[in-house]
Amino acid sequence: MKWKISAAILAIAAGTGHAWAQTTPPAADVSSVDAVAANDDIVVTGRAQVFASAQVTAPMVERQSALSSVNDVIKELPGVFIAEGDSFGSSDWATSISIRGFSSGGGGGQQIGSTIDGLPNGGSGYGGGSRANRYLDVLDLKTVVVSQGTADISSRSNEALGGTLNYVTGDPTADRRVRFTLAGGDFSARKAYGRLDTGEIAPNTTAYVSASTSRVKDWIGGSGETRRDHVDAKLVSQINAVKLTGWVSYDDADESEFGSVSPAMFANDPNHDAYTDQWTGIPYIDQAYRSTSRALRRNLFGYLRAETEIGEVKLSANGYYHRMRGRGDFAPPYLVNVRTDGAGNPESEFTGAQPTQLGGSPLGKIYFVDPAGVAATRIAGCSGTAVVPPESSASCYPAGSLAVMSYRHTHYENDRGGMTADAAWTHDFGGVQNVLRGGIWWERGRANQLRDWHKVTNPLVGPAFDGKPYYVQFSTDYGLDELMYYAEDALTFGPVTARFGVKQFFLDQTRRELLNDRSGTKLTSHSNPLISTGIVYHAPLPGLEAFAGYSQNFAAIGNGPLGEPREVIARIKPETANNLEIGARYNTGRIQASVTAYDIKFDNHIQSISANLVTGIDYLEEQSSVYLNVGGIKSRGIEAALAYHVLPALTLTGSYTLNHATYIGTGNAAQDDDIGVTPGRQVINSPRHMWVLAADYARSVFKLGGAAKFVGDRFLDSGGAEVAPNFVTIDAYAGVDLGAVNDTLKGLALTVQANNLADRRYLAGADGGSAFLGAPRTVTAALTLDF
Repeated sequence: MKWKISAAILAIAAGTGHAWAQTTPPAADVSSVDAVAANDDIVVTGRAQVFASAQVTAPMVERQSALSSVNDVIKELPGVFIAEGDSFGSSDWATSISIRGFSSGGGGGQQIGSTIDGLPNGGSGYGGGSRANRYLDVLDLKTVVVSQGTADISSRSNEALGGTLNYVTGDPTADRRVRFTLAGGDFSARKAYGRLDTGEIAPNTTAYVSASTSRVKDWIGGSGETRRDHVDAKLVSQINAVKLTGWVSYDDADESEFGSVSPAMFANDPNHDAYTDQWTGIPYIDQAYRSTSRALRRNLFGYLRAETEIGEVKLSANGYYHRMRGRGDFAPPYLVNVRTDGAGNPESEFTGAQPTQLGGSPLGKIYFVDPAGVAATRIAGCSGTAVVPPESSASCYPAGSLAVMSYRHTHYENDRGGMTADAAWTHDFGGVQNVLRGGIWWERGRANQLRDWHKVTNPLVGPAFDGKPYYVQFSTDYGLDELMYYAEDALTFGPVTARFGVKQFFLDQTRRELLNDRSGTKLTSHSNPLISTGIVYHAPLPGLEAFAGYSQNFAAIGNGPLGEPREVIARIKPETANNLEIGARYNTGRIQASVTAYDIKFDNHIQSISANLVTGIDYLEEQSSVYLNVGGIKSRGIEAALAYHVLPALTLTGSYTLNHATYIGTGNAAQDDDIGVTPGRQVINSPRHMWVLAADYARSVFKLGGAAKFVGDRFLDSGGAEVAPNFVTIDAYAGVDLGAVNDTLKGLALTVQANNLADRRYLAGADGGSAFLGAPRTVTAALTLDF
């Protein structure tokens, strides 16, 4: 590959500059949990990392509001495209992250791993998963380490086909401190935050506890409000030779959603999405009422870590627990007819006279009832109106008929716990340093998804619903027992370090339907041994090192296929991707630079394909579709970054990403058409070109900075029929230490941020042929008091 060879020759970094400080564990580290740069305005070299990664820095965080999601802060990193429904990340449904053609949300599934202080987040899917913003407040965040292609071999994630995001929490301060932050801004955004750092409360022991509450309304019509309440605490203690770290977080979120629009709808009106902001009393219209489309999530997560050294051996162990309770809301414009009440009798779904129907197949839909509660009969030949179809139009039913409506809840429960253990032995064999390390990860998880339907009490008035559901459609239990091991050996001889490692996953998955057919499924699977290897060369030129690495990434089989017959499941294998990177790092302190070239092949994607297009399966029953490992993604590209400290107070940074990520077909044109893929076409939601230019100035009592990001054209569907045009957004901030200006204001600081400063209208994340609107200019301010 000529472009790879050229990139290797011209490479001057694989980490990043002031705004992209390189991070990786030193050769002797047990794991990558605490491997973050001590000073985030340098590129870390000399750590023998054979893959590229990037780290969020203080200016990146300062450009985001105190109300922002922790996901916002990664958007300036090379190779990363993140899209959200507003400037605060208020809607998980509208959030997508794309790296090198792999996505979390945005039509690409869950292909990017996430960890919290190196521990697994439990999946990032909207239905039952928990992204990092469910665990962390941005004001308690230390950094985010983004491994664009592959993470350290010890990384704990079972969905990291295309890279890993490790969100790192900040430590307690050494001295006692009380901090209050009040923030507010556009769209009724407001937040109150408080944190107590205890200082040394016992020998070599510090801790903090923080709490925050925030509210923000949607920027489109203002009818939807997102609420979030958050508490977390951390303790760090050194007891003789053992370092103990404990962290716990509780987060309670109630989110209003955003709707996506087609490019044609955007061209006609770039300021409104598909949702409405006024309740009309017409169920067909009110099904799009913003405040009835909601995501409610409560997450509790905590861990305890112990680390020690015994001679040449480093040891680390973690235990963790996560509990999630959630609900997704929607308001269909009808009642589901689930019980035969007899001709001329009132519908029990409307009257609530019968116990809740548990399971069973729907018999039909009820749109109107007469004053006695009997299902109204539609007038023959009625065609409705230009806006409302006949089945939902009052004009198509006898006078006095009452419209009916449901409030549908999908409930999510997730309980999981696990442990990790790592060991590393470092020894010098007469000029050759050898680091042998290994570890395990075990997790047990149990989850349930249940859907119930409630009657909207009076659709003419508003969306309030009856507390007792009239129908429980399904209740399904899922189980996962997972074990991962890894082992790696690293040899350093002179300027060269070579690494070779292997990891493997073993999974037992179960599915049990608690209603209806009460069927159960069990699937036992494992990955092949996954190779991770590479070499690093420390050049004679101080600060320059080159690297090359190869790894195999892995994603477990999701819950979807578990509902298929055993014969179908037996054919499915976990997904894997082969990742090759080559590049170098350069750091003189004043100048930092990086370039990485990559080549990734993922060709065993689990796809749902119409059964009539598949042969060779002996079905026990008729199936409309089946799952197979076919097709995938081929991704090649270059990521480059440069940081230059022009003056001690002034730093200029920039990055460029070329990402040629295209679909690999199934080898069957009919199957490609069935799954909506055009082989060779750029992957959905994955821009081919991106760049960032930023400047940051900090001197005396003032700080200010800004960043401009260009995002190229993106396809909004996997077939390449719809395109979102390129756009540029500008974020800026300015801050002042008021205490340094006037002694009477000691401890006070004011920061003002503006996102999308030029107020550019654009399409953000893809949603399967449509896209969410990009957020308009959003200005917020935060006042912080320390004492």
